[in-house]
Amino acid sequence: MIFNINLLPARYGDSLWIEYGEAGNPSVVLIDGGTAGTKHEIHRLIDKMPNQKHIELLVVTHIDRDHIEGILNLLQADKLDFSIGTIWFNGWNHLPGNDLFEIFGAVHGEKLSAAIIKHGINWNTHFGNTAVLHQTELQPPVIQLEKGLKITLLSPTPENLEALKPVWIKELRKANLDPGFGLEILEEPEDLSADLEQFGEGLPDIEKLSREKFEEDRAAANGSSIAFLAEFQGKRVLFAADAFPSVLLRALNQLSSDKIPLDLIKVSHHASANNTSPELLEKIDCKKFAISTNGSISHHPAKVTVARVIKQSGEGTELLFNYRTKDNECWDDEILKMQYGYRTTYPEGEGLIIPLL
Repeated sequence: MIFNINLLPARYGDSLWIEYGEAGNPSVVLIDGGTAGTKHEIHRLIDKMPNQKHIELLVVTHIDRDHIEGILNLLQADKLDFSIGTIWFNGWNHLPGNDLFEIFGAVHGEKLSAAIIKHGINWNTHFGNTAVLHQTELQPPVIQLEKGLKITLLSPTPENLEALKPVWIKELRKANLDPGFGLEILEEPEDLSADLEQFGEGLPDIEKLSREKFEEDRAAANGSSIAFLAEFQGKRVLFAADAFPSVLLRALNQLSSDKIPLDLIKVSHHASANNTSPELLEKIDCKKFAISTNGSISHHPAKVTVARVIKQSGEGTELLFNYRTKDNECWDDEILKMQYGYRTTYPEGEGLIIPLL
């Protein structure tokens, strides 16, 4: 049996290809599609599938371009050469107060919704075709996939989706979407990180950084992220998307008053400064932290976040990156690793496969 988490080279975004089950014929869950070019990485993996080319579950966590764009490119084909069991995605018609049955309104008709409908893909079927969300007054919903993966939904809440409504059109345009079936895939922004020299920074001061005051992310699109625990064969992973730490923490507290043991966490929002709180780190018992980004655009991961992870998670912590960049290679310093007892894993090229079984 296998349970592999493949952090695809999605530039500054997320695209996670999960294989679980029989090694020769695993089931596949795909979370997000990264930026536009990630489509080619996804297609390469689909072409390598040994038998039926089938994705059991496709999750589009939220509408930011570094998560949605590769999926848009993938599903814009006239005909798909692979099948999808079901897709989780909260479109305009799933936001609170909108008509769930009027698909083709002025804003409802953005391209991803149109592509889902065009290809006849099952949409949010585990949630009765309504929004993928966690009602905060109830226990987090648990979904058992047919092939054995157990998913416990932690985010978003109705409040998170309500907060998205006023900025929906703005966020669509950030993802290069326009209401009414309009779509323009622009050229990806030039990656400036390779040209930026970072002189005089020295080694990160983990003690000082870990004491900095934490301020939570307020971006509505990030707050609408679909985030969940996934469990298979006794292994548990937190796929945090870009979710708010307070939302994750509240849901985890509903599950247990004790620490939540994890075998891996995909760190929220590429380890930005505002999405991994000290309280969330205190709640989980985890030694493996996966960070997906090439550092372009926002120069993630934030040093303060990595410092908090190292300081609070203690000896034996492992940082796993899907790129080696000028923004993350400072953590590969042997003095720091020896002093704080953590390890680093970088890919030889781009992208990283993390086996959990």
